[in-house]
Amino acid sequence: MRPARFPPHTKACHDDPPSLRNAMFKVFRYEVGTMINCDCKTGFRRVSAVMRCVGDSSHSAWENRCFCNSTSPAKNPVKQVTPAPEEQREKKPTDAQNQTQPPEEADLPGHCEEPPPWEHEREPLKRVYHFTLGQTVHYQCAQGFRALQTSPAESTCMMINGELRWTRPRLKCIREGEHGQASDDAEPQESTEAPPGSGTFLPTRMAGTTDFQKPTDEIATLDTFIFTTEYQIAVAGCTLLLASILLLSCLTWQRKWKKNRRTI
Repeated sequence: MRPARFPPHTKACHDDPPSLRNAMFKVFRYEVGTMINCDCKTGFRRVSAVMRCVGDSSHSAWENRCFCNSTSPAKNPVKQVTPAPEEQREKKPTDAQNQTQPPEEADLPGHCEEPPPWEHEREPLKRVYHFTLGQTVHYQCAQGFRALQTSPAESTCMMINGELRWTRPRLKCIREGEHGQASDDAEPQESTEAPPGSGTFLPTRMAGTTDFQKPTDEIATLDTFIFTTEYQIAVAGCTLLLASILLLSCLTWQRKWKKNRRTI
């Protein structure tokens, strides 16, 4: 995470939320004090370094909206149709917000929703966030995987032993159809391309003990068969060795008897 300057008395979570294998996290709402880097595409420079969620329990909003200006002068001023900054602040964010956010989630006092993409943004799906104390993120399995538990998995930035740390989410994602689970019984998965703050998590099912019973019985039967075969081979080897010793003893005794008879 890139360093950023937080306002005084703001407790920042300098570490990223925990990374889980085959899983991703979403943020449904951002705590007041959260900042987002205003990153622009190549050939453009940002007007503000960061965009900050400001406000209180009655009203909150994003301050210092991100804008990207071209680093090269316009060759043909006639084709320049970019609206004035005042129009961008008043119209563009509102229009984009109405398209990307449900009406019932457009205003949450004390929190900020995911801001819409700004013009010439570098990578909207790879924004750099700077979270603050109390921020909660929610985890879900990636597409093609399912969770082993039905309880929600989340992580919160908290003060633990005098340090700001993220709590460890309890989530394990396995590939669809594993552990003898039929592929037809796989749980439907939410698309990983959904923007943060949208969509709902789907319930998952814990693997039952019957899913593991058949493989265990097969392994036990195989071990018994291997043990029986090895025992039979050992008995046959000992019998063959004993027969060889008896045969050799008989041949030796026969030679000595013939030799003694000739001497007489």
